Amino acid sequence: MDSVGVSIIPMRVGARVADLAPGAESDPAVKHALYEAWLAHGFLIFSRIDSIERHLAISRCFGELELHPMPEVRSKLNPLLIDLGGAKRNPSYVYDDRDLRINRIPWHRDTAYTPDICKGAMLRMVEVPVHEGETLVADTAMAYDDLPESMKRTLEDLEYKATLRLGPIKQTRQGAIWTRVRPSTIEEDPARLASEDNPAVIRRYPSVVHPAMLTHPESGRRCIFLSPTYVDQFLGLSAVESDELLADLTAHMLQPRYIYEHKWQADDAILWDNRRCMHAGRGNRLDEPRWGLRTTLAGALHTGRFFSESDARTDLPLLAD
Repeated sequence: MDSVGVSIIPMRVGARVADLAPGAESDPAVKHALYEAWLAHGFLIFSRIDSIERHLAISRCFGELELHPMPEVRSKLNPLLIDLGGAKRNPSYVYDDRDLRINRIPWHRDTAYTPDICKGAMLRMVEVPVHEGETLVADTAMAYDDLPESMKRTLEDLEYKATLRLGPIKQTRQGAIWTRVRPSTIEEDPARLASEDNPAVIRRYPSVVHPAMLTHPESGRRCIFLSPTYVDQFLGLSAVESDELLADLTAHMLQPRYIYEHKWQADDAILWDNRRCMHAGRGNRLDEPRWGLRTTLAGALHTGRFFSESDARTDLPLLAD
């Protein structure tokens, strides 16, 4: 699709923006075309975004920017950016008893551990490893469309409790991209961080409740609104029923037909609609640095609330009739 100097190339999942001329993002017609493409496809891929200034300018085509709720990850280069990797790398872990990696992140939506899940984000890769380091994006609107009608009815009024998790040791569950994990030893990685969890950070973000299904406020598309990394339990279901439902929904969302996997080049950028998409990171080798900068779009839907004991019911049926 070519429109007002913008070339949008649809993919099976998402779309690529081709040859966006420097400064074109300041044209109101270009902004409108980019925004419409973003809503239509869920996420967009850009190339040759070679400066912080342009990263910020293109991000603003999709809304106002906000500070990330976790101050620890904000970049010294600009407070509207967060650092991913680089000097702020995640601890190193051995996955499936063989592969030593850092910065591996399971499937999630950004800020889903807060009541106000952010509208979206734009990640630009500054330093790219030779091997691996891919980012995966899943389209949960496409996944919702293919659900059986009985499951759609189940999700209609279903909510889930979500809690921040920092340590991958606790994330070998639905939504992880590994089956077994252990911390690296000092011999394997002498520079690994001393602590995988920061209790003060975790206490700052009490558990929240979000709906399991969202009607997108702009496109009208229905989306499976889960962030598997942070899901504790579906409200009204027993632990066993909840785990079974989470396993079923996660397996459904993570079918290859709903997923795009991006092999990064320097100065690539991906902008995802956090209401529609979730994403994950494969991680990278210790000896191959990876550094990205990410903006956060303001405009949360305020879908969540803080969890209270009155939410802890287990008297709902697992599936709608």
